[in-house]
Amino acid sequence: MISTTEALADAVRRAREAGAVGVDTEFIWDRTYYPTLGLIQIGYPDGHCKLIDAPAIEDWSPLAELMSDSGTVKILHDAQQDLNILHRACGGLPKNIFDTQRSSGFMGLSSTISLSELLKTLLRVRLAKTETRSDWTKRPLTDAQLEYAEDDVRHSVDLMVKIMNKAEALGRKAWVEDEMKIYEDESNYGESDPDFEMPRVRGSGSLTQQQRNILRALGAWRELKARRRNLPRGFVISDDAIVSLTKRPPARPEDIRQMKGLSERAAERNRQHIWDAIERGRNGDLPDLPNNKHNGPSPDDGYEARVDLALASIKGMCLADKIDPALIGNRAEVTAFVLEIDNIDPTRHRMLRGWRGEFCGAALERLLKGEGSISIDPKTKLPSLS
Repeated sequence: MISTTEALADAVRRAREAGAVGVDTEFIWDRTYYPTLGLIQIGYPDGHCKLIDAPAIEDWSPLAELMSDSGTVKILHDAQQDLNILHRACGGLPKNIFDTQRSSGFMGLSSTISLSELLKTLLRVRLAKTETRSDWTKRPLTDAQLEYAEDDVRHSVDLMVKIMNKAEALGRKAWVEDEMKIYEDESNYGESDPDFEMPRVRGSGSLTQQQRNILRALGAWRELKARRRNLPRGFVISDDAIVSLTKRPPARPEDIRQMKGLSERAAERNRQHIWDAIERGRNGDLPDLPNNKHNGPSPDDGYEARVDLALASIKGMCLADKIDPALIGNRAEVTAFVLEIDNIDPTRHRMLRGWRGEFCGAALERLLKGEGSISIDPKTKLPSLS
């Protein structure tokens, strides 16, 4: 395995000469906020693989150069999580990424298909998925682990070539290339400000406005502390404890004591911080949450019918053309599209940009404005827009 920066630089040089390589990561993620990287795999066009011993590498700059090299295709499967892990490890904004999972949605397959299923379907290759729960930070790695890791990238280039040949035959090569640009968006790789998010807290249920504010303040404090100490959120304070403190807030700091999901030691150590967060919530000292849902008028009685019509239209077009409807957008996106249709802003709606606009966005806009029509194709028995 590669364990020095010099050997890493040599592997990267070879990757850049090849022009396209498979990339994958193996990590563990059970007692930390951030995944702990154990291994990085690079697969070359000739089927040869290099394994990078992540804990041994001190200088990641060669890998950063590879990830940001627009002249070298980096092929990943279900790319975003791996890209986030690699960006945290080495920096370098990813360029020229090809996601074999997402691109599969353009040719009649699911855009969430597993790598093993995709390899079996397109290349008749079967993977032995026996090491999914391995400890990738323990050394030495077993022969089974090494073989498993190599298999994840050994066929990457062949898989990309197969997918792009199919895409070209269907006239969708440019669509796939357009979709892959999403991985070059810098906003994918920064950490969000928890003050501007509603935390996901299991069991919170319905809350008053003040309780919502307390929940937000406690959630934001927990998030920042979890990041700072690299601990799972529940190791800082559990959802159960946050719900209890939200629904029955203490009258004074001394009332913050051991409870389910908050040990005596943690209560003692964090008492003032928890109290400050609760007071912040009580006082409403929080920024407004961004309106990510829609900028249009309030929903009217018929908006759900229009959303259902839009979704049915999208599904019909996708089924007819063998495109995964999940690539177009989810129900929330379609709802926002419907509600903002009278003053639609293309910069807010990806359905009007790139390949989506060409495929269905423009026709859907005309339909919702009363300028288009929908009918059932007598051959396919599916909805179609005109």
